[in-house]
Amino acid sequence: MKLLSSRHAFGASVLLLATLCGCSRQQAATDSCRVPAPSVSTKVTVISYESHGMPFFGDQMAACSSPPMLKVRHQMLPYDELVSQATISMSSRTPSPYDIIHVYDQLLVEWAGKGWLAPLDDLVQKYWKDYRLDEIPDSLWNMMKVNGRIYGIPALQNPEIFLYRKDEFEKYGLKPPQTYDDLAGLCQTLKANHSVPYPLLMMYSKSSDHIAYEFHDLLHSMGGKWFEDDGSPAFNSEVGKAALAKMSALYHACVHPDAVNFTPEDAIIGLQQGQFLMGILWVNEAPQLSNPAVSKFAGKFGFAPAPGACASCPPASYWAQDSWVIPANASADRELLFRIAMEGTQTKNQAKAAKLALVTRAAVSGANESPYWQAGITTVERGAVGLDRRPYAYLAREVVTRYATEALLGHLTVGVALDRAAAEYTRAMHEEGYIK
Repeated sequence: MKLLSSRHAFGASVLLLATLCGCSRQQAATDSCRVPAPSVSTKVTVISYESHGMPFFGDQMAACSSPPMLKVRHQMLPYDELVSQATISMSSRTPSPYDIIHVYDQLLVEWAGKGWLAPLDDLVQKYWKDYRLDEIPDSLWNMMKVNGRIYGIPALQNPEIFLYRKDEFEKYGLKPPQTYDDLAGLCQTLKANHSVPYPLLMMYSKSSDHIAYEFHDLLHSMGGKWFEDDGSPAFNSEVGKAALAKMSALYHACVHPDAVNFTPEDAIIGLQQGQFLMGILWVNEAPQLSNPAVSKFAGKFGFAPAPGACASCPPASYWAQDSWVIPANASADRELLFRIAMEGTQTKNQAKAAKLALVTRAAVSGANESPYWQAGITTVERGAVGLDRRPYAYLAREVVTRYATEALLGHLTVGVALDRAAAEYTRAMHEEGYIK
């Protein structure tokens, strides 16, 4: 079975958001911006990557332009290019050409740990009332912290949820799973009835380290951890090996064998076209399944909280956050940049973005009754978490991605794969100076 290769889904989402909020990427918001123009001519560059909502916020920041003294430009880059360009610019001793940057949680942790980001605690406190920052829950502010300091402006949150075809579930009297054993049972039932060859979609992909996040989900749900207190590896414990073994069993029983090469776009298109009947995927992908312009089964999808390793376990779900950060070597004034970012993500703009993404202000997200947002909120409330927020977590994530893929493909046993990942991670910790 060949997956469709079209990348139309994101474009359709942008068009839908433009329709809903009365704006487009070519025409920024006309609402006035409360940021006063600086006394000297200043150019500000905002960069984002393709996602559901963040480029919209970038466009709202561009509305803060006040010629001739302030020019704010929003540029959208492919994810890999954004990471590459930002890394080069922030590691340089010269001012960064990028002033406000879109990141997800692990980029924030990695870059803050390297000293590349400007701390924002004083500005958050100063503008707490002006920008109604109490609308953002403490749990999300905590996710903006590295070593106790705030480095990000929260904009979107993105937990994984369970998505399924209601028509197929009703046909066979099935219910959303509570556990991974339930998930495996659902898959076997659908396979036995010859619905599709591979009913289950799981992001067991090496693309952008997705397989490491899926490993993280089960590791957390089963009570395991990534690191010991001193930073030494704990992910190759017996719990870690059991989690990877459960993933491997599910992969070989229910998941398309090419899943290790899937992108999120491949996954969502497969669901839209009926090649998969259920899966665990980011909540911010869900609106595309309900959009008749791109989905053959619009209106036929159901959404539920992610299942756990057991009935009383926390969900096996990754809770990601997208935020805006300011480089430590930004070319413009830090307070000016903070205020521009806050204007872009203020409550009225979050209310517009809530059509396509799970936003961070509780007053907005809680008022949205859509089934996918509610499934995401419930998943977070039940205990979904992101990856460990230590500055060196990316070193473990990278090696686990590589060796977990080898285990799923049957090239290594689960135990050997995780032990080799742990040994390579330990060497990298020494090389990077985290362990003397």
